[in-house]
This record gives sequence, C-alpha cells and structure tokens, in this order.
Amino acid sequence: VNTGYEKVHRDFEEQFWGTKMGLKGGEFSVEKLNETKGKMEAFLSEEPRLEETCRWLKSDIANEEQTRTLKVFERTFGCYIMSDLGAKDLRKEITELEGTLASARGQMKLGAHLPGEGFKEMSSVQLRNRMSASASEEERRACYEGMKSIGAFVCANGFPELVKMRNSMARKLGYVDFYDYKVTQAEGFNKARLFEILDKLVDGTRDIVKSAHEALTKEKGKEASE
Repeated sequence: VNTGYEKVHRDFEEQFWGTKMGLKGGEFSVEKLNETKGKMEAFLSEEPRLEETCRWLKSDIANEEQTRTLKVFERTFGCYIMSDLGAKDLRKEITELEGTLASARGQMKLGAHLPGEGFKEMSSVQLRNRMSASASEEERRACYEGMKSIGAFVCANGFPELVKMRNSMARKLGYVDFYDYKVTQAEGFNKARLFEILDKLVDGTRDIVKSAHEALTKEKGKEASE
C-alpha cells in the first residue's frame, strides 16, 4: 500500500506543482494533472483495500502503533469510496473542470493599477504583501481591487458550474452540500455542528468587534472601515 500510494501521490504532486507554477515542457499539462489525480483517487477508493484494513483491525493481531496506522487507512479509504455511481461520474467531471479552471487562473494577468505607475503585473502573494505593508492608502486599495478581480475571473471561467456539480455530488452521497461533505470528512462532524461552534464564537466576540470597528472609524474615518 505504501509503495503504491507513494507513486500515484508523487505523480499527482509533480503535475500539480508543475501546472500551478506554469513550468514549461511537455511533461506538465492539465490533462496529465487530471489523469494523475484520477489514478490517485482510484487507488484510494478501491473497496478491497478498506475491507482488508477492517479485517486487520478486527483480528487483534496489530500492536498499538499498527492499530493507529490502520485506523488512518480506514478513515482515508472511507473518505474516497463512493457507492453511488452517479457521484463517481460527477467526481470525474469535477476533476476535469477543476483542472481547466486552475489552468485558466494560472494564465490570468493579475496585478494592480498603482498610483503614478499604471498597471503593474503582480502575483496574489505580492498583492497581499503590499496590502498589508504599503504606507499608501491608494496603493493598498489598488492591490485590494487587483485581488478582488480573481473572483470575477473565476466566476466567468466555470466556478459557478463547479460549485453546482460539487453540491450535486455531495447530495448523492447523503450530505447537505459539498461543504457539509468536506467538513464531515475532515473533522468528523457535520456543518450544522460546525456552525453551532462558530455561532458561539460570534456571540462571544460581537461586542468586541463592534467596539473595535467604531474606534477605527472614529480615528481613521469611514473609508478605513469599509
């Protein structure tokens, strides 16, 4: 299992970072990214692997360390196995659309119209750094607008359809939506429970946030708190 997973995961990681960083050469492409991701997920979703894991857990042969490892296997395989054929088909379509969107995003001309400089091409990291470090309010706002343009770009390049497909897949598997699916897999409890926790956080900090917002507006002006 370790050797097999290491190979499919490494192949996927190489394609992920190669396409993410826009590396040139025939060895990196969205098609190969989708292919390697599909192979990795296929490896993790093979039901015999989960069945064998469960047999070892029930055998009482494994020591404490091995049992911990087997439980990680059990949870991981359980997250990838889908009993609904429609959900499986949607996952393949989702992977393809994710790759297409990531490729388009990687080619997006991102930057900001800086005061006195005109448009300057910058990465999202550079934009965020300027937003947090620049002494110029105009420059910070320009960088913010640059970052905000990513939202409009991805919405024009398939993101709304991706959200619909993800939610459809999750509902076929018995979840409320894709967020509920991801939270449950990652945390072991559903999104309803998560929002109960977050509601307590909001209630406990609302007055502090309101006070801080009012103080900022009073000291720096209304625009500072937008």
